[in-house]
Amino acid sequence: MEERRTTTTAPDAGTPHALARTRPATLHGARNALKQLIDAAIQGHPTPLTRGPHHALLTTPAHATELGWDLIQAPTHSIADARRQLGDLVQFGAEGHPQVLCRHKTPVAVLIAAAADGTPAPPAPHAEPAPDTAAPAATSAPDSTPPPEGLQTVQNPLPATPADEADKDLAPAPATTPAETAIAPTTSSEPQPEPAPHDTPALADTPPASPGTTPAPPTAPTGSPAAADLSPAAPALHHPLTPPTALPKPPSTPPEPSPPAPAPAMPGTGHETVLPAGGPAIAAPRTPRRLAALAQALDTVLPTTAPTGETTTPTPLMGLSTGIRALDDVLGGLQPGRFYLVAAAPGAGSSLIATAAARTSALDQHQPVLYAASGLTRADIAARIVAAHLPVDYRRLRAGRLTPTEQDDTAALHHHLAQAPLYIDDGTDLTTDAIAESVPDLPGLALVVVDRLQTTEDPRLPLSGPAQITDAAQALAHLARTHELPVLTAVDTDDPHLIAALSLDITITLTRDADQIHATVTERDLGPQATLTLHADLAHARITDPYASPVTPTSAPQTPPTTTPHAPTPTPQTPLQAPPGPSPDPTATQPAPTAHTAASRRPSPRRTPAAPPPQGGYANRDYSYFTSMITRAVDEALHDHDGEITAATEALVKKAVPNAMALFEATRVGGNYEHTVYPETLEFLRKKTKDGADEIWEGRHNWTNTHLTEALQNGTHPPITVNALDTNASFLSAFKTHLPIGALIHDPHGGFDPKRSGIYRLPARPTWHHPDLPDPIGNRREDGPVLLDDATIRLLIRCARLGLCEAPHITECWTSGASEGLLEKFRRVLTEARTSALKTDDTVTVEYIKAMYSKFTSTIGESSVNRDIRRPDWMHIIRSQAFANLWYKSHRAHSNGLTVVRVRGTDELHVAGDWRTVFTEGRLTTQMKQKDQYPLPRKSAR
Repeated sequence: MEERRTTTTAPDAGTPHALARTRPATLHGARNALKQLIDAAIQGHPTPLTRGPHHALLTTPAHATELGWDLIQAPTHSIADARRQLGDLVQFGAEGHPQVLCRHKTPVAVLIAAAADGTPAPPAPHAEPAPDTAAPAATSAPDSTPPPEGLQTVQNPLPATPADEADKDLAPAPATTPAETAIAPTTSSEPQPEPAPHDTPALADTPPASPGTTPAPPTAPTGSPAAADLSPAAPALHHPLTPPTALPKPPSTPPEPSPPAPAPAMPGTGHETVLPAGGPAIAAPRTPRRLAALAQALDTVLPTTAPTGETTTPTPLMGLSTGIRALDDVLGGLQPGRFYLVAAAPGAGSSLIATAAARTSALDQHQPVLYAASGLTRADIAARIVAAHLPVDYRRLRAGRLTPTEQDDTAALHHHLAQAPLYIDDGTDLTTDAIAESVPDLPGLALVVVDRLQTTEDPRLPLSGPAQITDAAQALAHLARTHELPVLTAVDTDDPHLIAALSLDITITLTRDADQIHATVTERDLGPQATLTLHADLAHARITDPYASPVTPTSAPQTPPTTTPHAPTPTPQTPLQAPPGPSPDPTATQPAPTAHTAASRRPSPRRTPAAPPPQGGYANRDYSYFTSMITRAVDEALHDHDGEITAATEALVKKAVPNAMALFEATRVGGNYEHTVYPETLEFLRKKTKDGADEIWEGRHNWTNTHLTEALQNGTHPPITVNALDTNASFLSAFKTHLPIGALIHDPHGGFDPKRSGIYRLPARPTWHHPDLPDPIGNRREDGPVLLDDATIRLLIRCARLGLCEAPHITECWTSGASEGLLEKFRRVLTEARTSALKTDDTVTVEYIKAMYSKFTSTIGESSVNRDIRRPDWMHIIRSQAFANLWYKSHRAHSNGLTVVRVRGTDELHVAGDWRTVFTEGRLTTQMKQKDQYPLPRKSAR
């Protein structure tokens, strides 16, 4: 009969070394690849690890149990802690003390003793000594047999079993020196302070004693009642990797001989003995809890006093500055061990708070900062830091149009900024585990900033989605407590239910009202603690303290009051000129300079009550700053080509793509959504060949009213005069459309949500039975399912509401949250500049703007000409919106009694009838112009 075979993740106990992987070249390499090595062990491939003469094997708990290792009392470590202490764990495992590695409290791997070739070593037998035997090998005679390699006595071994303890209690205690008796932990009559966190690694990194020697333990206090009860063979009560927090500090005077052990005292008196001198066997000792005396706790919250002559001056124990004085006054700075959540809707400033804290700690206080960027790039962070720190206009910085003075200042401060201990992790695989693993790699780390947790779920961003936000917040709060670090995290929502469910230490909720940000600081269990108003200085990508109370303007200039700096101030740098606002007030006074930043800055002009909106701008908005970017480029081109219009136009057209992207990025400053994070392109949005097309079906028009033309040819319809109309700036008008904000998320159930946008799959091409109007999805004829973009789907839904066709049946979709305002400011700026150019008959500017919006549309997909953006879904939606806009015009003409003769592309509409009663003639984006007029049927040439 064939023997039934079983499957196990552990390798064969008999030949485990045959499956062992090649050991890493260095322990550092093993530390970096620890997760991969654990996964390999789970798959049946253990890895031998070496630290000096010590050899261990990383394998699974099941494999170690098969080899006879008892893991019940083995110490456990998280993977992050094991990575930091891997060398010590390898050594302890090699010396016969298995070390268990856990993933989310689940044991997944273990380090056990092994030979030099990676063969696992069996556990050493536990021989029980007779009551009259001399004791351990550590104190045996020099001619006694030494213990096996890897099982020598080490400092702070693992706790012994109850049986071993009983045998050792019955054994006579040999004569010991005072230093040897001090191995046992004693209990002082006063509470012992908990060691500072930075002292712990020094204990953990202390190498064990050499084999065959007795380690030199700390000296016991004079008169310790427990010191005389213990021999050197008595096991210590501390785990090898647990800091011996209960050990008293060595006294400054030599120890005296210990008196006989007194009788056990009542618990709580402070004179309890650690181990009795005799009697029944005691239970296995446990690792003591880390207890802190009230005096230690008071030191963390009460200010100390520093003598200054005859009086004492309170010195507040502040944490790290956030860079905002008003916020620091409420929080007391960012305190070690606390988790701070900055919650705000997109565009309300949570990311700017995170950037301010990181910038102030790294640049002003020279403290190492870990900046974990989820959804942002290192370029985004660097640009915000530079703009806020110098300060320099953020829009001009991103557009590459700094003034010569600003360029000189940035060059002078480049070295200072580059030396800042700010470390950015912008990997797309960023998780809380990755953040925790990076913490030990940065010595002296003072602050962790996570920017940001995203409520909209993105499968390519691990820190996104409601469930992931909850897990991440709890993990980061645990990281703050265990590493005694302040952790500040931004989240892009102010949903009170979600924030309340997180139940975190400190929550700072932001709401934005124009250039004011209202911040509410809430502490867990205590509720709201303070509400303050901050200033949104979006021109410099920062949040600052509120302006001082209004001062009545006078003819003499006001001297700004001085304030005490909140942080150490390095050598002041030459301040940069702040960019002038659209309508500066020449009588405005200067407020006090911001004192919490290190670099010397010029005070910003005081804001006055809002002036009436400027007249003549687009929608009564002043876009002169952005339109000046266009006029300046035109003036420079004309100057470079000596006023030659043709040459200047050609030069501007060549620069249309980068200049359009710079203008687009400038208009996005202060927007509600980030546009610099581009998700991975879905397969059906990729071109199959270099010059080919993807799978999206656009509603491209190439339609002729065949029913009319046939009647004209047959003579059944009288001749007509056709007016060929042209739509002005069709792609520019199409910028006003619903675009998906983030990555497209697949929904296999289909359906349409007006608040989302993306790509939709229909089982078949919709039918169209109206010969007098063009088909909404163009003339393309193919069988089978079709993929349509959002603009075409909305057009079909509109046609269904008009009773012209059935509503589209969507079986599958890939969508994201939509916004109609992503390109709206960009569209308004181009429209205003184009209108101004038409009024002055500036053909160079008109052609330049045309090249900007048309090339922007055609290159935001997969074009190699524009590498700043990759959104083929946007490209399809914008083009389809242009086709849809032309269809709406043809339907409007048909509804008003005109005969639609031909519709082509995005801008060509041929109609018969008095079209000026339906459309306004002109060259603006809302108007139509006539390009041609011809009769039908055409007269044949004779």
